[in-house]
Amino acid sequence: MNVAVVMKQVPDTEAAVRVDSANPASIVEDDVKFVLNPYDEYAVEEALTIAENSGGEVIGVCIGPPRSETTIRSVLAMGVARAVLITDPMAVEADVITQGKIFAAVMREMDLSLVLCGREVIDTQEDALAPAIAEALNYPHVLNAGKITVEGDRVTVIRDVEGGSLEIEAPLPAVISCQKGLNDPRYPTLIAIRRAKRKELKTVTLADLGIDLKTPNSRIVALHTPPPRAAGVIAEGEPEDVAAQCMKWLAEEAKLV
Repeated sequence: MNVAVVMKQVPDTEAAVRVDSANPASIVEDDVKFVLNPYDEYAVEEALTIAENSGGEVIGVCIGPPRSETTIRSVLAMGVARAVLITDPMAVEADVITQGKIFAAVMREMDLSLVLCGREVIDTQEDALAPAIAEALNYPHVLNAGKITVEGDRVTVIRDVEGGSLEIEAPLPAVISCQKGLNDPRYPTLIAIRRAKRKELKTVTLADLGIDLKTPNSRIVALHTPPPRAAGVIAEGEPEDVAAQCMKWLAEEAKLV
């Protein structure tokens, strides 16, 4: 069973991100550490486990600038067999629906039984990529998997919902997005890191895929730093006094009641 896993390189959650004054639609990348999108780590680990149990291989697919190669190499060191990278600026800057179509164009050339994605990408907090890929491939999709079981030509997904869990069954091939806690992503060994340098990392262009992307459906116009948080208010005294102070603040200051 061959599994494709979608990956994206994002700024580290601890990075100090600043808007680029020369280009308000982007951030200053100097001194910013870029890593694999955390939710994609769970997708990679699950893809590797499924492929190991079925005798297939895992193929990584990524849309991103050339610097994404470092992140892809780390995934190859985890055990991914080979990877495809699309670096066209128009693809990198495209909206999530357009990127879904680009990923689908790459995957149509592969003999796949399953496509795995992270639940969302943490830099833009978009979670529509899995449905976009599934729609373009005409595959069923299941979101936010907490457990994935493959048996024969069907996959069963357990998804946590408020107050319980939901079991969803779908035929293969299918697209599934992976939730935090699905598994414990492995760490690559030193030998695996060295071997990853020799694994295939193929760069393809939109022209190679037969895609003429001149104008994206949407684009980022500008990024803005959140305004500083206002100073808090401390309420003291007996419970009834605290409640009265809170209601007064909500009514007179916050204008919420």
